[in-house]
Amino acid sequence: MTLMTIIDDTVLHQSKKQSQKLEKLWQDVEKKQARNRRYRAKLDGFYEEFKPLIESKEHVVCTATGKWIQHLLTFVPRKTIKGNQRVELYAWIEEELTILEANPFNPISTTDLRESFTSLLIDFQSTMPKQSVSDEELEVLREDLFGMFGEWLPLSNDELIDMIHHPERFQAYIHDMLSQNNNAEAQDEHEDDFEWDEAVWDMGDDFSFENDDSELPMSTALFEDKAMTKLYRQLANQLHPDKEQDLERKALKKDLMQLLSQAKKDKDALALLMMAQEHLPEYKLIADEDMIKRVEAALYSKIALLNQEHQFMQDGNDIKSEIWRRFGGGVKASRAKTLQQYGDLLIVESEALYAKINNVTTVQAMREQLSQRIHQQELNSMMGFGVFEDFLN
Repeated sequence: MTLMTIIDDTVLHQSKKQSQKLEKLWQDVEKKQARNRRYRAKLDGFYEEFKPLIESKEHVVCTATGKWIQHLLTFVPRKTIKGNQRVELYAWIEEELTILEANPFNPISTTDLRESFTSLLIDFQSTMPKQSVSDEELEVLREDLFGMFGEWLPLSNDELIDMIHHPERFQAYIHDMLSQNNNAEAQDEHEDDFEWDEAVWDMGDDFSFENDDSELPMSTALFEDKAMTKLYRQLANQLHPDKEQDLERKALKKDLMQLLSQAKKDKDALALLMMAQEHLPEYKLIADEDMIKRVEAALYSKIALLNQEHQFMQDGNDIKSEIWRRFGGGVKASRAKTLQQYGDLLIVESEALYAKINNVTTVQAMREQLSQRIHQQELNSMMGFGVFEDFLN
């Protein structure tokens, strides 16, 4: 059934060209809806394939990470870990906590771990006499923070000294900065990748809006038209499950009523028209010039929203989109191989964490680990600066 089968435009003697334009837009809406359903089904299907193969192994590595964090926490009270090594210890704990919190399969309570971390920081600080902090020590801390975040942080000397004397505040600050950086990176990636379908804006010279804001207000205006109010009531009366005796059809109508309610919530007039096509075969929308204009605007708006929905599914941060982007490439056999390799990698990672727990048991061993991390960060910073210099030259 086509759009024009439910539009009564006899009072206008609508041109064939305009009718064809509306039909083309209507078909485009249906195609994009079908495309989005297929893509969503693909995400859902792959997630169901991923979950039984990988979830238990994700739990294993999360458990190992939690135990490694607990092991790192045992070094917080050690007074022989000082200066930039202590800063690095706190940063390492924060990093591991952030990784654990970012894992959607994580079964470990990071709240408990964070509370333990804060408690240890407070206890440690209570045992330490407040000492003056030299300018050289402040400069070292600034450089460490620069290496961690890749930028000079707008902290005064007094603020830095306060953090040195109150490590729990230092921990909270690092956590907040890491969260902000992660959110900013995700937003930048989304903005860089997002592209609108140019066809959405190709409205033709004969199309105009009543205002310059966007096409969405006109779509809303279509929904709020009394004709749509009447249609909504007709559909609600036709589809209400309480009026159905057959249990199977009653369940079906319950689902349809949910769709109808969602259309009302979204102010989606086109969804009402599509439901009318299927469930009200005698329905006709009486269309004057203003109504045709609103229908056309609603079609353009719907196409834009469907394209946006599709883009969000491709670039979104939800777990299903993330899993598909990372593991969904290639044919089914190659995806299965990739999942197997990833599962094996998780087991190797968890075993490596348990090995570190067993091997790094002394303060000296931990200080060596911290020195290696600081040295690696310095190398990374130098390499990055060298690349920048090459670019400038």
